[in-house]
Amino acid sequence: MKKVGVLFIIFLALAAFVYFYEILGEGEREEARSLEESLLRTRQEEITAVEILQPQQEGILLRKEEGDWMLERPVKTSADNSTVDVLLRDLTRAVRDRTFSEGGARLEEYGLHEPPMTLRIQANGKEHTLLIGNKDFTGSHVYVQFQGEPEVFLTSQVLFSTAGKELMEWRDKRVLVIDRDKIQVIEVINSSNTIRIIRQDEEWHLEAPIQEHADQNAVSSLLSTVEFGEAQEFVSDEAQELKSYGLDPPTAAIRVQHEEEEGWRVLELGQQKGELTLARNPERASVFTVSQEIRDKLSQDVLAFRDKSVLDVEQNEIARIVIHRKEDEEIALRYEDYTWIVESPDAQKDQEVLAYKFWYPITEIRFLSIQDEESDLMNFPEPDVEVIVTLNDGSQRTFVFAANGDRYWARKVESARQGTISQEDFEKLQFKIEDMF
Repeated sequence: MKKVGVLFIIFLALAAFVYFYEILGEGEREEARSLEESLLRTRQEEITAVEILQPQQEGILLRKEEGDWMLERPVKTSADNSTVDVLLRDLTRAVRDRTFSEGGARLEEYGLHEPPMTLRIQANGKEHTLLIGNKDFTGSHVYVQFQGEPEVFLTSQVLFSTAGKELMEWRDKRVLVIDRDKIQVIEVINSSNTIRIIRQDEEWHLEAPIQEHADQNAVSSLLSTVEFGEAQEFVSDEAQELKSYGLDPPTAAIRVQHEEEEGWRVLELGQQKGELTLARNPERASVFTVSQEIRDKLSQDVLAFRDKSVLDVEQNEIARIVIHRKEDEEIALRYEDYTWIVESPDAQKDQEVLAYKFWYPITEIRFLSIQDEESDLMNFPEPDVEVIVTLNDGSQRTFVFAANGDRYWARKVESARQGTISQEDFEKLQFKIEDMF
């Protein structure tokens, strides 16, 4: 029995050795081999600065600060982290495809006597100066050499292409840095009005100039345009004489406030420059241009952000729906077990109809304009269509629709909201019972 126990312990020890050395250790050994074969022999996360030097061009100095990359020269501003990451990836993945120990005698042939590009790389407190020379006869590799060392290597020319970008590509071109999940307040300021939108219970609500539920898609579209908007051109890196750019005062602006932040993140627009618009972010010194899309979004009036849905009820909240139309039979349906069932007309009673044939289209009806004046609310035309929705709690919601000449109207009776709709939306209400199967 004692012998069996000893054998079992030996077996466990061997199993542990195989696991830790052969399985876990293999990954570490593979990483060590890759590092040894690499050109720089440095991990990506160890690099803290890169300077790119080319003849007759201003040097570009990139430096890592608190996890983000900054441009130090020729302008001091935020760098495009994704572009820098590509450079670091190509730097650390570049390999020594071929080594020439006699390289010192052929530096001119290799283009390393006066190299077209020099990279100064800081990593782990040390600086490496990499000279990048000519392409080889295949065109797919370049000759490289570390300054002060005799060997010359061949490595992929991708490194030269990646490092040789124009200054514009290294700059952070985001017009406004936002975190959509943390935004609590949005203000859009233009010549028409100041629109204030706040987040309540994970939904957007208009707070000024009116107070009501906001169009969630419109707010999302605004934030997407700003979040992914990029500077098209940097006009000046010193935001002085703002009046000359139409930025004092700005013609339009958006301000967003994040949770746990007292200040605002701001994008201001100035005068137009062709199809573009001059703009600035007060957190930076530069003046730049932005696209027509950004200008259009910040020029919207309050109607753009109002909830323009007409039949604003969810299907799963409904118990019954009745549709009255002039000179047509009443259509009554009940909703149960995720299915629409006909109650009338009698010829189709108890038959199942398809939601996408009638319900989905009519829930897409949207106001083109909304009337708020009490005098306007008194002048609704005689309805052509009436939709009565009974909710699961027994309450009812009534919606009426009318054609009046070449204009089409909708009204939410209980909330007394009315306005115009498109002819296309009005025609969505003209379905026959036979069309619903």
